Amino acid sequence: MEAPALLAAHDRRVSLIRQAANEAHDGDYSLRWGELLARCATWFSSLPYSPELYREPGGAFRCTVETAFYAMRLAGGQKFGTNLSSERRRHVEPQYNHAVFLAALCSGLDEPYRHFIVLRSRDRAQWNPAGHGALGPWLSGDTYAVQRRQAPLPIERMRTALFAQNLIGHELLAGYEAEVLAQLFGAINPTVVAPPGESLVHKVVRQAVAVAVDFDKKAQHAVFEAVQYPVPPAINVAAAVQPVVMPTPAATPIEGATPAAPVSPGGPDAPVPETLAQPAATASSAGATTGATVAAAGVPASAAPLTVDATPSTVPPLETGEPLRSPESRKKDDSQLGLPFAGEKPPQASVDPAAIRPAGRPAPAATPAGFDEVLEGQPNMIREFFRALREDVAADKAKVNWTDKGLAVSKRLVGSYGVASDTLVEYLRKRKLLVANVQAEIVLAPRAGELILERGAE
Repeated sequence: MEAPALLAAHDRRVSLIRQAANEAHDGDYSLRWGELLARCATWFSSLPYSPELYREPGGAFRCTVETAFYAMRLAGGQKFGTNLSSERRRHVEPQYNHAVFLAALCSGLDEPYRHFIVLRSRDRAQWNPAGHGALGPWLSGDTYAVQRRQAPLPIERMRTALFAQNLIGHELLAGYEAEVLAQLFGAINPTVVAPPGESLVHKVVRQAVAVAVDFDKKAQHAVFEAVQYPVPPAINVAAAVQPVVMPTPAATPIEGATPAAPVSPGGPDAPVPETLAQPAATASSAGATTGATVAAAGVPASAAPLTVDATPSTVPPLETGEPLRSPESRKKDDSQLGLPFAGEKPPQASVDPAAIRPAGRPAPAATPAGFDEVLEGQPNMIREFFRALREDVAADKAKVNWTDKGLAVSKRLVGSYGVASDTLVEYLRKRKLLVANVQAEIVLAPRAGELILERGAE
């Protein structure tokens, strides 16, 4: 199977890695992340991962993508290089995050070779990744056969690291710090049990591999936690808030009393049965009008008679002794019995839940002119920070102030949006959007401050 076909088959999983990479430009993502995924697809082709895990065709590549994604998610909550200075840590931390991705991506390179013998069909040659490299170019479009080894080859982490170096290449690792490279190759194909003095990169990759293995075992046995509270569609939630009119049970007739015809509360257009035992009379022709005077039980005799216009309709025989009511007859509650108080209110019209905005929340502030131009090249995290802070300042939920140099924003306020102040300072300095970085606040350049609060709008 060619690499583009494998990437297309796992497009949704690859998209999750693209989102977690948080790269502003597609070129940077393709160079540091996407190109490595394509090389892995070429390396594995359609091989399964092992006889027990990810054993379907293409399972080795699926295991690699899922393990890499789990490792990236776990690395997002870790702090690397905590023993370094803040300036040094800002430089090294992106390298650690990328090292986690590389270690997770390369941890399974040796696994299919340990469990299977791959035979090329045209010459029955055996694939040896140490000498032949990736499986795809070695096959050159030919078919192959897979035989399971009688016993898996022993785990050799040094062999896996050798495959990883061939896959990654020297160009991508040229700018990495020595400590980062040491932890990267020490975390490839991690041990199941945490070793003494375990590095943070090894810990994250080890946990990601365990999550991927556990997920595939549950998938094979269809063992998943039951969803107890399914989320209904929004349109059903809107329809559920409308009042429901339930039919009122018929009153028990008094012994010895003459049954009287019930009064239809639906108005002059509703059909009225003459008695409880007889079906309603139908008009002899369309448009004919028949006047009928009906007396209701419990209504004084001096009350004015009710004149009803019968319309052509067919009413089925009554089985329970309760008259059948049309939808128009439900405009009032039957329990009113003619007493002079208001009946049930008509149901309200359905409302689109997407159009409802919670009380007290203002409409989103419009994106100012030049937003994309000023923040060009910034990652989505910084863009979302500026949008969120602009909305909160407009709603008077956050306080910023203009100074002679620029817009002053407290570091505590920056941290409340999930962005480290040091990270914000680093990205702003690249675009020359930072004026000052003091102990408690950050002063943004005027063109960056205008994106949050216009000057003079305080």
